[in-house]
Amino acid sequence: MGAGRPPRGWNHIDDLEGPENQKQRLRIILETVSGERTVREACETLQVSEARFHALRQQVLESALAGLTPGRPGRPRREEPLPPPGYLAELEEEVRDLKLDLEASRIQTELALVMPEVLKRGQPRQRGKKNTSEANSRRRKGRRRR
Repeated sequence: MGAGRPPRGWNHIDDLEGPENQKQRLRIILETVSGERTVREACETLQVSEARFHALRQQVLESALAGLTPGRPGRPRREEPLPPPGYLAELEEEVRDLKLDLEASRIQTELALVMPEVLKRGQPRQRGKKNTSEANSRRRKGRRRR
């Protein structure tokens, strides 16, 4: 056998958290399971009937088995903090506003593609400056008519 720690046996029970009398009862019950003590000796030491001892042993073994049931792998999920009150309503309002803005932009883009002259008429002219291309085209049109 390789070098390692010597087996601690029943001393593992001493490392458990709990009252000493319960640790002693656990040790006695487990000694009957391992065959080191008879049920009759355990009943005398614990001062219980055989029926009660069998019930205790059953309870200990079921608890041990339940403790060995594998849990979910990985770290447990962290609970997400709840948003402050009214936060959801604010987000919903912002989504509505953004959808309206998006629809308005979509319509404006569609108009610009289909009817570009509508958007040009709707734009305000800057004062003091004339659009030279428009003025030149008007002059040309006027000259042709004569």
